[in-house]
Amino acid sequence: MSASTLRNSLARRNHKERAQPLHRTRLGLLEKHKDYVHRARDYRSKQDRIRKLREKAAFRNKDEFYWGMVKGKTVEGVAVGDRGNKALDADLVKILKTQDMGYVRVQIAQDEKKISKLRRELEVITPPGGSDSDWDAAAELAEVEKLAEMGIVIKAREDGGERKRKGKGKDLPSGHVVFAERQEEFDSYNPNHSQPKSPVLEEELAEDLGWIETVDTSNKTKKTSVSHPVPSEELEEDAREHRLSLLISLSALLRRVRLLRQAESRLHITKALMGKGASRKVREAQWVEDDTQPEDRNGERKRWEGKMWKWKAERRR
Repeated sequence: MSASTLRNSLARRNHKERAQPLHRTRLGLLEKHKDYVHRARDYRSKQDRIRKLREKAAFRNKDEFYWGMVKGKTVEGVAVGDRGNKALDADLVKILKTQDMGYVRVQIAQDEKKISKLRRELEVITPPGGSDSDWDAAAELAEVEKLAEMGIVIKAREDGGERKRKGKGKDLPSGHVVFAERQEEFDSYNPNHSQPKSPVLEEELAEDLGWIETVDTSNKTKKTSVSHPVPSEELEEDAREHRLSLLISLSALLRRVRLLRQAESRLHITKALMGKGASRKVREAQWVEDDTQPEDRNGERKRWEGKMWKWKAERRR
């Protein structure tokens, strides 16, 4: 047995780290050598950076000049440069604001036409149930408009459990699955009977030896296909989905018109402030009491109004 093997096989003393003395526990953990090395390297790196900055300051050329210093400026030690964008004239900005207002008004007119069309269609289409259900088209439209004024938009339901799914996402039919080994067995399978029919043998089929007359069906009139009646439940479901989609579109259009009118009023105020005449701010944007609004959680009826301006009265020709 070699000396190294003997030394490794013998029991060794477990050396424990020295803890911080009790009278120095307020200073935290006892610093080890690796902690000192890390702290010393950090201190030396900082001292090297300070030394290099002092050398740069000592060897700086006081007569150094660049053309960028003529128009350049700094804000709290940070250089601020000009991008070269020229400010537009007030008259040009007013023309642009007018064009923006014209575009917004055109969009409002188009959306109002769509809203009126949807309202007429919703008044014609009645929900499933007919006159038996307690339903009023005017009340439903008024409720949708009220929600749109409050900024609430009706959205389609995310759970597609009750709604029918079409196309690739169609639900798989539920029931008993029967597996067939051959095409003949599959063709002869009758779901009404538990046992499938026996496949027809090829020998029993009549062979065409040339004396079987072929019937020309090209001149015959086409048979009219008999349309099977659609269940009333499916019709009601389709009508309900169609009406819901119309209500969702109406709600989105009402909210869009509301936002466009707000943008139009802001553009009108901005254009008026840029015009002639002294103006002063009468009121800041704040909540205003309104009895027509629904109650909030505190039982108050309020609505948000923007800033209010007042112009000095002037005589005009």
